[in-house]
Amino acid sequence: MKLAIIVGHNSKAQGAVRVTDGVTEYSWNSALAEEIEALGDDVRIFYRTKGGGYSAEIDRVYSEVNDWGATASVELHFNAASDERVAGCETLSSGSSGSTVLCEALQARMVAVMGERDRGVKVVSKDDRGGRSLWAGKAPAALIEPYFGSNPDSCDLADAKSKELAKAIYDAAKTV
Repeated sequence: MKLAIIVGHNSKAQGAVRVTDGVTEYSWNSALAEEIEALGDDVRIFYRTKGGGYSAEIDRVYSEVNDWGATASVELHFNAASDERVAGCETLSSGSSGSTVLCEALQARMVAVMGERDRGVKVVSKDDRGGRSLWAGKAPAALIEPYFGSNPDSCDLADAKSKELAKAIYDAAKTV
């Protein structure tokens, strides 16, 4: 296994902001990525670098993932909604057989760790939001949203369970 962990967003455009502490997707997921990387020598973290627009950033980071020879890639995000009561875990997939196996394993393990609503595995096209990340690389890919940063209870839960979540992600990648 060679697991590529892609931190969602970048240092300039950091994504959604958690309601509890103002921490961004980029910052929170950078820490989660380090927890995953600490689990094995077969993990490498990749960061999107700003420049050339969204598509260029995605294409560039997944080109690096391809050059490394990843056997699976997981892009880290968290969700947000206008209603702070919305909660749950979801995973985006390209729908390819490898992506489906990876995403189903990730989703089951994230739900087991987080204990929140199973929002399911959602297949997206290249042109859908988040889709480019799932189609740009050669390895089976997943984009995960393990919790809602707009839900205070979910933020607290994610903080308390981050090490378990990291292990769940690492273990799920072994299924590919």
